[in-house]
Amino acid sequence: MIRVGINGFGRIGRNIFRILADREDVMVTAVCDPANPAGLEYLLKYDTILGRFPHELRVADGHLYMRGRQIVFSSNAERGAMKWGDLGVDVVVEATGKSQTRSELEAHLDAGAKYVVLCAPPLEAPDKTIIMGINESALSKDDRIISNASITAHCAAPVIKLLSEAFGIERMYFTSVHAYTNDQRLADVPANDLRRSRAASLNIIPTETGSAKLLENLFPRLEDRISGLALKVPVPNGSLVDMTFFTEREVSVTAVNEVVRTGAAAQFPGLVAYSEDPIVSSDVKISPYSCTFDSLATQVLDGKIVKTLGWFDNGWGYAHRAVELMSHIAKVGGNS
Repeated sequence: MIRVGINGFGRIGRNIFRILADREDVMVTAVCDPANPAGLEYLLKYDTILGRFPHELRVADGHLYMRGRQIVFSSNAERGAMKWGDLGVDVVVEATGKSQTRSELEAHLDAGAKYVVLCAPPLEAPDKTIIMGINESALSKDDRIISNASITAHCAAPVIKLLSEAFGIERMYFTSVHAYTNDQRLADVPANDLRRSRAASLNIIPTETGSAKLLENLFPRLEDRISGLALKVPVPNGSLVDMTFFTEREVSVTAVNEVVRTGAAAQFPGLVAYSEDPIVSSDVKISPYSCTFDSLATQVLDGKIVKTLGWFDNGWGYAHRAVELMSHIAKVGGNS
């Protein structure tokens, strides 16, 4: 059994908790978040996107009770305050959404955790950045601080791999069109990032993305050949990556779609879905896939410029990949 501690009980933390609620092989042992426990209990029970939690639960006396389990539920946010080792935690999921230094992340190891899985980009390089289905074989038993990359990278990476292998890629540009997130404002309120100070549900807001560098690290041959930006748009869920590729060999719409269709089934089962329907953002709500490839949106210009769309839920598929990463870490480390 893999015992998990969740540090940060926002969208991703609660998604992971829901996924693990019925698992016996990977179980949440402790949760830490400085917010009011009663408020977190309420948000776990009632979720606007995911609906009601499927089991009865309650938070009382520093514990969360669910399905006969007693889970430590702490509001102590002081670094190193959670004694993960004493709680039997193997893996800490760092889901606060905050970018942290290596020393801040190592505090979890010093507190007894064996591994830390990051769900936000760190300020300093982790031991490894892993995208399941792409480079999990690179993980070694000595890696302790491991990044689950970004939601955008999980969506784009399989498409890059398939098209690069089939046609060669000279360069790539992408736009992540992302539903608004909880770090944005509901009204015009001052913020350090002036664009993010504008009302999220009323504006399309351009912002930077770190996924380009992440993808270049995954595909070294494309170093300095990937660039992109993000647009936060006024929908609560359902996002996409609009990818434009400049290929080495001439292609057609039929060839591109067939490469992705067959590759999704052969190389990325459970990770990439292939759609032949005219889907929209709400159709990928609560999708466990990292990418739903929109075959109707594929376009080719002048034989070597390819545009594709990949859809994803804001965090449900990403949370599944975090759980799969934890299971893989345990196998590599000899814990299962």
